[in-house]
Parts: sequence; structure tokens; C-alpha cells
Amino acid sequence: MKKSILSLVSFALIASAETSGYTNYSSSFDQSAFVPDIALIVDGSYVNRSISDTEMEEYALAGTPLTDYNEFNTNSGFNLNYAELTLHSDVDQLFTLDGVFHFNVEGVGIEEVYFTTTSLPYSLQLKGGKFKSSFGRINQQHQHLWDFSDAPLVYTAFLTPEGLNHPGLQLQWLAPTPWYVMAGVELMQSGEEGSFVNESFTDNTSNKEITAANEPALYIGYLKSSFDIATATVLFGVSAAHGTTKSADEPLEGIDGQDGKTTVYGADLLVKNYFDSYSYISWQSELMNRDASIDNTTTLVSDDYIQSGAYSQLVYAYDQNWRTGLRFDTIFHDTNTVDSHKMRNRYTIMAEYDPSEFSRIRAQYAHNSAFSNTTTGQQEDIDTFVLEINLAIGSHGAHSF
Repeated sequence: MKKSILSLVSFALIASAETSGYTNYSSSFDQSAFVPDIALIVDGSYVNRSISDTEMEEYALAGTPLTDYNEFNTNSGFNLNYAELTLHSDVDQLFTLDGVFHFNVEGVGIEEVYFTTTSLPYSLQLKGGKFKSSFGRINQQHQHLWDFSDAPLVYTAFLTPEGLNHPGLQLQWLAPTPWYVMAGVELMQSGEEGSFVNESFTDNTSNKEITAANEPALYIGYLKSSFDIATATVLFGVSAAHGTTKSADEPLEGIDGQDGKTTVYGADLLVKNYFDSYSYISWQSELMNRDASIDNTTTLVSDDYIQSGAYSQLVYAYDQNWRTGLRFDTIFHDTNTVDSHKMRNRYTIMAEYDPSEFSRIRAQYAHNSAFSNTTTGQQEDIDTFVLEINLAIGSHGAHSF
């Protein structure tokens, strides 16, 4: 009798499991373990500028492809700058996968999608896909990590508002030294604007046919190192990017069509001293030099166009919630421009309140004397006030130092 009762109970349990659509041997599968880290970051701003948006369209930084301040905070009034959706997960024992997608009022774009290896020998790491280059200090950082609401002039002018962000491959090597030393090389597709354009076109005046170079045509290399001095950390690096410059547009002054090559050299330095867990002061600077050897496809004259630019900023974090900062950035033209050796400067001050690590409210004022009217050549002092709010939800990975 007891055996019959046990048999009936066992039969009932098995039938119940089968009716529910699964059996106990499949309960080890956990779907939540396969969900990637997901985060959403939203950035908006209010902008007040001393000249109208229509007037602003008539101004540019002479001799560079810079036609606006940056891709964020462009228009006066209210701006929804972007909504950034990020995903990250381990693929298996060999790879991780990251995706960063940008949403704005104009549409959706792929900011970054790339894999990274996790177990290559000899301290090597390979990355492939579309990603931000590790050239310089802030090129690889997303806007919400910047200390100011916009990029320095030299970044926007030499590397475009989005920086060097193209499909390609990256190989990095971490040296077996007591202090941090990392070397990296990257092979990328050319961009569609800025210093590294690569397009086929026909010059309307000379009827010369310009053929785009075989891709990939952008080569990048860098060396970075870091060490500590008491409570301060010093991080410095040198970088170089070399690629083709073939465009029917006019990124360089006086050249209607261009066919040549450009090299951008950079050096960066960060010194950051912590007073406690949250309070610190940091000094960050970068210097870039752009050397473009260009044939004018209209006049068939070849020449070198050399420009330099730099920025230096000081940021003080009072505690976990309050930060303030000052930045000076400039571009000066060395050769073949009407403003030879003339510095074009911008001064920026910001104050920031961070209620938590998931939200930021920033007020920023900039006085810009770097722009001239593209028709009259008259230089204009432009004052800009930005009130920015940045909010984040979800699981977002830690940023690099």
C-alpha cells in the first residue's frame, strides 16, 4: 500500500512538470545570466550665445575644417544632445562584446560596436569593429566623461567633432614593467571629413580625376605610461596618426580640391592628486601638430600646411558632489594662411553639481575669439553659456583613468 502511494505521488510530480513545459533537468538554465549590462545615458542642454544661430553659420576657424563648436550644444535654446544606449557582455572565454548606440532628433547611429580579446598571450589585446581610437587623451572618451561640455578646438578642428572613430583593428601591448607602459597600433578606415578624408572626385576646373586610396588608409600609433609620486598620479603619452587627404571640399584654406597626405602628432599629460576618496585636483594638457602635404587639384600646386593647437585645463573636485574647472585652448597657424602665426583662443570656466554618480548638472561659460566671418574675414568675440544635465540609468562599466 505504501509503495502504491509513493508511485502515485511520483507520477503526479512528473505529470505536473511535463504539463508546465519543462522538467527538473532543465532548471539549471538561468536566462538572467545571459542578459548583457545595459545602460542609458541622456544629455540635454540650454544654450545662450551672444550671436544668433544664423550668424554663427557664417563663422569658422580659418584654415581648418572646423565649421561649428562641436556636435553637442550646437543650437541656441534647448537641445536634446543625445541618448546613448550601451551594452556590454562577455561572449565566452576569449571575447567581450560592446555596443554604443546614439539616438538624437535626427536619427540613430552606431557610435561603437567592437569585440575585445581577453586571453591573448604576451600581454597582448586585440580589438576589432567600429571604435574610438586611443589617440591622445580624450579621443577614446565619450562626451559624458569630459570635464567640459565641448571638446577642445584642436580636437574638433584636426580630428572632427566625433574624433577618430572608424571601423578597424587595434592591437595593444602591456609591457612587463613595474610601472604602467602600454603601446598600441591601429589600422582604420578613413573618415568622411576632417584631416583624413579619402574620396574619389573630379576637379571641375582642371578635370583631373582623383582616385581614393585603397582602404584601410589611416594608421595610428601611440605609447602611454603612468607612475605615482606620493598621492599624485602622472599619466603621459605620445601619439601619431597618418592618412590620406583626398576631398573635393575645402577643409584647408585656399584649396578647392586636395590630394595628399596628413600626419597629426600629439602629446598629452595628466597629473591628478587625490586629497581623500573624492576630493582631488587635476591638470590636463595636450599639444597637437598637423602636417598636411597637399596638392591643389585646381592649380596643381603642391605645398605643406602646418598647424598646431593645444589646450590646458585645471579641475578641482571639492567633494563627491561639487567640481569646478578652467580651460584654455588655442589654435595657431604656422604656414600658408592669412593668419600666419596668429593664435586663436578660447577661455572656458565650468561649475558642476553631481547629486550622485548617475546624474550631473553643469554650468559653463566660454569666451571665444577664435572664429572669423568666412565672407568678410572679420574676427568676432563670441560668448556662450551652457547649462547641461546628464542622467544615467542601468549598469555602466567603469571608465579608464
